[in-house]
This record gives sequence, C-alpha cells and structure tokens, in this order.
Amino acid sequence: MFRHVFLLALCMMAGMSLPTAAASFDCSKASTPFERAICDDTALSMADERLAATYQTAIGGLSDTALAAVRGDQRNWLDYAQRACAPEAKPMSSGKYNEDRTRCLVSLFNGRSTVLESSRMVGGKRFYPRAAYFALPDPDAEDPDSYWAVATHELSYVQLDADDDAAKAFNAYIEEQAQALSGGMGEGDESDGVEADGSSDTINSVRVKEADYNSVTLDVSTYWYGHGAAHGNWTVDYMHYRLDEKRPLVAEDIFAGKRWKTALLDLTVEALQAEHGEELMLDDTSFLAEVVTDPDRWDLSDPYSLILQFQPYEVSYYAYGAPTARVPWTKLQDYLAEDADTYRN
Repeated sequence: MFRHVFLLALCMMAGMSLPTAAASFDCSKASTPFERAICDDTALSMADERLAATYQTAIGGLSDTALAAVRGDQRNWLDYAQRACAPEAKPMSSGKYNEDRTRCLVSLFNGRSTVLESSRMVGGKRFYPRAAYFALPDPDAEDPDSYWAVATHELSYVQLDADDDAAKAFNAYIEEQAQALSGGMGEGDESDGVEADGSSDTINSVRVKEADYNSVTLDVSTYWYGHGAAHGNWTVDYMHYRLDEKRPLVAEDIFAGKRWKTALLDLTVEALQAEHGEELMLDDTSFLAEVVTDPDRWDLSDPYSLILQFQPYEVSYYAYGAPTARVPWTKLQDYLAEDADTYRN
C-alpha cells in the first residue's frame, strides 16, 4: 500500500530512471484525494504497485525515441486518470473518492498496466505501446456525481522499435489503422471526433498476437458503451502485415481463382452449423459473403484450419459472444494460391 504512481511520473518528467527505493512513498504524506485513495484502498494500492512494476519493465531496453514516446504517454495517462473518475472530469482538489470512483481508478490502473505489457519482444522484434486518453463530462448527465457523468476514451496500439524502412512502413500503417479505428482520436483539433463525444465510453486497442522474421499478426479489439445502454458493444478482428513486402496481407495472397469466395462461404456456413448448431441465427447467409473473405476476420495461427472470426450479434445472439468457425485447409486445397503456404505459415 505504499507504492505510488506520482513518484513514477516525477521521475519521468525529470528524464530519470526510477530507482528501486523511489518506487515507494510514505502514505502519511499523501495530500490529495487521488494520493489518499491509492493509500486507503487495498485493491487500488495493489493496482498502483502493479503499474509501477509494469512501467519499469516496459521501458527496459527501449531506444531513446521509443522511451520518450512511452514516457509522454504515461504523463498523459496520469492526467487522464485524475480526471476520468472525478466529477465533471476535473481533478479532485478536496473531498474523497467514493466506492464507485475508487473502483473506476482500479480499472484505469489495471488497464494502463495491460497496455504497458504489450511492450515486449515477439519473434525477435521489440514492440512498444503508444496510447491516447481523453475524459470529458457528459453534457446530458443529470447528476455530476453519477457513475456515467464522465465519458472516457482510450486508444492503444503497438509500434516497432527499429529505424529500418520495414519498421517505418509498419509503424505508419498501424498508426493510420488505429486512428481510423478510433475515429481519429488524438489527431488534429480535440474538439472534433471521438474526443468530443461525451455520451459514451470507448476502448480500442491493437496488440501483437504473433510475429516472425517476415510478418506480424495483431489482435484488434474495440469496445463502445453508450451511457444509459443495457450493455456495451465490442468486436475482435485481426491485422496481418508483411514486413518483407511492407504491406498488409490481402486475400489473394492465400486464395486464387473465381470459385474460392463461394466455396469459402459454403464451407464456413457448414462449419458454423456443425460447431454452434441451435445457437445460430442464420436465416440468410448472403450477408456473410463479404465477411468471410475479409483477411481481417482470419486467424491463421492453426496449421490445420482457417479460423474465421464473427462478432457479437453477427451470427448469434449477443450473450453467445463472438463465435468462430474452423474450416480445414484440406477442404480449401483446390482454391489456394500458388504461394499460399508462404503467407499462412
């Protein structure tokens, strides 16, 4: 209960590494509601300790450019954390965090740790996270103390810590896709786009799933909650990027000919019915033609089957989640491109 993220931020602002001893502080000197909340709540204190340790691990071995970016994002997050769980999205100068606001802080701290955990080596390559955060009051909230009186928006995505042409192309592409995913979050005038949306919460992320010498596969997730709704909406997709060719994977890398789209649709519907049976809502399957031929829906991690990803509500009811369908590669053999093995292995 004595580690504190403020000390972490102060060291970052000064451009210093965080000494081991400086990761702790005397809670008797806590002076703000934010500081006291961390000291007074066991779950939040533990989340703060986790964040301090995760941050130290995340910045280890980064280049100067990547280190500066992560430090800057951490400072932005600290400002966001003090506003996201406070009335009218303003840092609290007096009073005390109630139970709901404290739980809100725990979620924010753990969420930031999860983002920082994407700073790691994968497939011999060093990745690090970039992030943007915004909090603003909901103009329609009748009570500024209500749980949904503040709208929060979070975006995170990975970058390659390298300066070769392939890394530069990858980084530019992923940043562009992340901005599109979030509605331009962090670009241009903050009065425009998602940052101006005070009536919902969003969390969008792009993280590394797999990587090797030539390619990177990324998990893409989105979450949107409209204040007052019964539940949020979420999606899960993939990005497949070819480092050696400086471009995203396209369907024609895997399939060839005129019949593959029809065959893949038929085989996918067959697999869905076999795997999910009565849980499906598939009176009409024609709308799936575009879905199943989109590489962003393909999980290529299984050497024996093409795994196709569907979203909540897409082929079944919401509570059933985001189902998948497995189509054996042996059934797709006649429709594969000549170099398909190069791109799917």
